Amino acid sequence: MTQVDIDDAAARASDARRLPLAELRQKDLNLLVVLAALLETNSVSEAARRLDSSQPSTSRMLERLREELGDPLLIKSALKMLPTRRAQELRPALEAALRTIESIYTQIEHYDPAQETGSYAIGINDSLQALIAPAFLAELRRVAPRARVRLHPVPLPSGLSAMTSGAIDAMVAFYPVESDALRSELLFHAQFGCLCDAGNTRLRDAPSAADLAALPCLDISQFGVITRMVDRYFTGHGVQRMVDCTLTSYLAVADAITGTDLYAMVPRYLAPVLCRHPGVRFIAIDDPALSLPVHLCWHNNVHSHPFVSLLRTMLTSVARGLAV
Repeated sequence: MTQVDIDDAAARASDARRLPLAELRQKDLNLLVVLAALLETNSVSEAARRLDSSQPSTSRMLERLREELGDPLLIKSALKMLPTRRAQELRPALEAALRTIESIYTQIEHYDPAQETGSYAIGINDSLQALIAPAFLAELRRVAPRARVRLHPVPLPSGLSAMTSGAIDAMVAFYPVESDALRSELLFHAQFGCLCDAGNTRLRDAPSAADLAALPCLDISQFGVITRMVDRYFTGHGVQRMVDCTLTSYLAVADAITGTDLYAMVPRYLAPVLCRHPGVRFIAIDDPALSLPVHLCWHNNVHSHPFVSLLRTMLTSVARGLAV
């Protein structure tokens, strides 16, 4: 549900109220707790004991309830007080209302993720999904098997707007989003290296920036973050790379490179997956310039949500347990 949906639902609920909030605010809702105790016990003295109050105080509250509701509610009989028909009709609604109020105050304390059935979304690109999803989904199925969690790319135009609107509940990205409305946590640093054809003899085991700049490059970047990082690496070494083509996903890179003199800069954590293709090999390049921080980001509006908090804990635990 987006923030727009929530706002619309709230507006409809407000329109459906018989009493405006300003008028409802004038009601003493504590009296409903007293009424529940009176109807459970049919006794002013016993209700006072349960409420940790005095009998005179409880009697005064009963009088206020009679005035507010326009009914005696409890009438004296030979042995005990008996509820009126109106009181008996009120009891189911009163119990339901108090259970709802109680759940508001005890939701966090008694929250059980195994009973979670809500739908949640995590913004994360395909390469980070390939790294994190297997262990994350296994843990999710163990801890919250009934929850629905979608992992998908960050919706346009930005991660900030997607988290503000509620389109996603958290984001795993190559950059922290700078905003007072967001929080972020560093997960790890992703180191990048070179993927090339398995038979490419022009690239040694430790190619320099100059060696790479002499060959055509296949650029892979969705929002330009990786492209800018790689360009800074080459510029820092006084050379420029030759970009032949740009892709937005790593899915096709192995097939595109096989049998050619092309190379691509790819994250080291993807090497085991990409090198399942027999036609390519990965060459690690130990240079701090070829590194990007991966952050977990979330909006202040979900910071205290019990299940979103659990998702953050799970993502953090999984990410920090991986070999990257």
